[in-house]
Amino acid sequence: MRRALIIISAMLFGLFEASAQQAIPTISDKPVLIWSGFVKAEAMYDTRQIVEAREGYLLLYPKKAILDKNGGDINAHGSFNQYAMMARLTAKISGPDVLGAKASALIEGDFTGASNSENNSFRLRHAYLKLKWTHTSITAGQYWHPLNVPEMLPNVLSLNTGAPFHPFSRQPQIRLDASKGKINAVLAMTAQRDYVNTGPAGASTVYMRSALIPNLHGQVQFVGEKLFTGIGVDYKRLMPRLVTDSGFKTNASVNCLSYTAFMMMKTKPLIVKMQWLYGQGLNDHLLLGGYGITTIDPLTNQHEYSPLNYLSGWVSIQTTGTKWQGSLFVGYTKGFGSNDEIIGAIDTIPISIFARDADIAYVYRLSNMLSYTSGKLTVAAEVEVTAAAYGKPDTYYKITDVSLVYNTRLIFSVGYFF
Repeated sequence: MRRALIIISAMLFGLFEASAQQAIPTISDKPVLIWSGFVKAEAMYDTRQIVEAREGYLLLYPKKAILDKNGGDINAHGSFNQYAMMARLTAKISGPDVLGAKASALIEGDFTGASNSENNSFRLRHAYLKLKWTHTSITAGQYWHPLNVPEMLPNVLSLNTGAPFHPFSRQPQIRLDASKGKINAVLAMTAQRDYVNTGPAGASTVYMRSALIPNLHGQVQFVGEKLFTGIGVDYKRLMPRLVTDSGFKTNASVNCLSYTAFMMMKTKPLIVKMQWLYGQGLNDHLLLGGYGITTIDPLTNQHEYSPLNYLSGWVSIQTTGTKWQGSLFVGYTKGFGSNDEIIGAIDTIPISIFARDADIAYVYRLSNMLSYTSGKLTVAAEVEVTAAAYGKPDTYYKITDVSLVYNTRLIFSVGYFF
């Protein structure tokens, strides 16, 4: 009798457990949240004054020579600083499925702020949702601009991530990926937020907003186990003004077209990445670029514009060790001026060119990084040498009579990743 009661009790307990498991939703019925990020302490020294952001944390290239009354170069003076504001938090959310698609979202921020006046302030890096079916996916929110291919990020320690050679821009967007076999096609419409073009009102999102057309991008990728490569084309329209200085309505705009090709090769000892980009109006990607005024109507002060053309390319080579890793980065960018003549400054307008340092003929960089990882801790050091050739523009803004200035940056970093 006692044995029978034990068996009956066990059966009833089993039925109760089975009923309870059916009543409680499985983990796939609820969103799953995973936190990650890192804390990083960095110190860096520059041999020269630089064109920068975030109090020198983000370096683009050295400043041009400015001579004092005795002929001394004011900018030939170094700088040292330490930072912790790159500390980052990432929240990844996945599930449940929506419309037959795997649903996920990501929110990521750090403490570099949106400008020098907001250093150490929390700012949004990425915030997007993603629906992924078998062969297609839709991404909506703020994410890397398609010119900045995530798989192609160069392995460098510097916050510039290879700029002004590698494009660097996160933008609000709607993106469609469609794959078949090893081919992936990308179509995207993007806007601007933290990374913007310049114009008569300074750096602002207003020029793209007024153009009424989003930044359009198309890309085709080959995704293999050891080879990743692709090509892309990018179109952007900017409207510098809605009214002329003489009070007349205007809708004159500037059209910018850009092309890119990229490739990553993986072998057992090395990962090699390279990208080529020929483009117009790409100063919203921390690259050189912009546009200028080509004609002015003397009666209405209406303007016509032409973009400046730039070619940039870079190569990144890194080792694949589990503890020790080394990397080499080489970048080069050159300006080819405008297809049309740019007018000189006149009394009716303060300037005729809206670009990032349009008096630079070319910039090149060589950097070398060494890192050691033990568990969650990574210690790294990098030497980065950047040279900029400043000169005089002709009427097409092609730069001549150049003189080179150099900066060497030394970086030391300690990071804890979780």
